[in-house]
Amino acid sequence: MLTENEIERLRQAIITTIASPVIGSIEDYTWEAIFHYVKDIPLSDPALGRSKLLYDAVDTTTATGWSLKSLQLNSLTVVNTFLFVIQRADVIKKAAQLGFPGLTEQSSPAELGAAIVQHWNEKIISSQAAQRITNSYEGILLKTIRGYEYSYCEFPLNPFDPNAFSWAWTVDRVTGKS
Repeated sequence: MLTENEIERLRQAIITTIASPVIGSIEDYTWEAIFHYVKDIPLSDPALGRSKLLYDAVDTTTATGWSLKSLQLNSLTVVNTFLFVIQRADVIKKAAQLGFPGLTEQSSPAELGAAIVQHWNEKIISSQAAQRITNSYEGILLKTIRGYEYSYCEFPLNPFDPNAFSWAWTVDRVTGKS
């Protein structure tokens, strides 16, 4: 979570950023740059290329990494459930590599779900190793459409227990019913 000093730095950075006529919205690299400023950690030059690793911000002194996302909502005062994409993956194409050699689009939801969880867990573990992370988080900046309200959420980001899920189609492929 953010300290009082970091909250103030975030507030100042948001005000400064939205006052700029060049920046349309706080998202993607703009959010990453702000977060690096807030945490007072070095920011790599985007012109040198961007990695496909999970953690957008890494504090090497504490071995802490954050996967950063921003999300626009209609309101921050109403209780909201929100979804966002961290990574897209073709688990069918990577089926054998993930340990599911017979996986197809016709496989059961449970088998497809297990492959998705396996892929995600491998992504977390490999990125933690490559980026030397021991403390792993999702850092999400929530904002209203008009850009007047902002909220920061932070959650631990750890591998999932594949047994904690149940999988089913949202639409029955035979009847077409939800």
